Amino acid sequence: MTSGPAYPMPHGKPEVTSASERLRSGAAALGVELDEVAVARLETFLDELERWNSRLNLVGEHGREALVDRHIIDSLAAASVLAALGSGIRIADLGSGAGLPGIPLAIAVGPREMVLVEPRRKRASFLRAARRALPEVTLTVLERRADELSELGPATFDAVVSRASLSDEELAVAARPLLRSGGLLIAYRGGEPSVDPGMSASPEDGFTAARFTAYQLAAPRRTFGLLIRERSRFT
Repeated sequence: MTSGPAYPMPHGKPEVTSASERLRSGAAALGVELDEVAVARLETFLDELERWNSRLNLVGEHGREALVDRHIIDSLAAASVLAALGSGIRIADLGSGAGLPGIPLAIAVGPREMVLVEPRRKRASFLRAARRALPEVTLTVLERRADELSELGPATFDAVVSRASLSDEELAVAARPLLRSGGLLIAYRGGEPSVDPGMSASPEDGFTAARFTAYQLAAPRRTFGLLIRERSRFT
């Protein structure tokens, strides 16, 4: 999979300032097309995130533009990968925190269900508030640790995503019992991605070798990467 183009900020043209324009432009740079309904829902989520962030400091940035550029657009980086899995998929977001990347992905991709897993009570309360604000989006909130998910049943998810600060090993251990054969584990990683020798295929951890796809954001103007592993079909 090749790197996407940088978030477009053409020289000599006015900077995109409205949230709806920034959402459309940033998503398009990642190859994601947002219709009016999706943009409206993302703005509803943004309103809720702004309101709670002022009290709980869910994420470091507090300006509306920074929340769009650094968090919501970044969350959409995996949308095309997930959309390629087809319709009616189930996704789990481990360590969801401020609903990132799970809620923007649920809005953009429209899965059958997005399960937001978050152990911290105040953040889980925010996720429930976001779910109430977005009744049309199929969100489930679980106030659990990533290793306490036996109630979800074995091998029922098509994808597990995470933008949290979990190690590759921790994610593999938590995701393995959740993913169906051929399901994807997608971890958001900062900086130029490089393959960790420990992430090669092994029968013991139940995943195929890691692959990376790089993408760029304008703010900050840096390259990020998705670490993608497939649940082995032979374990």
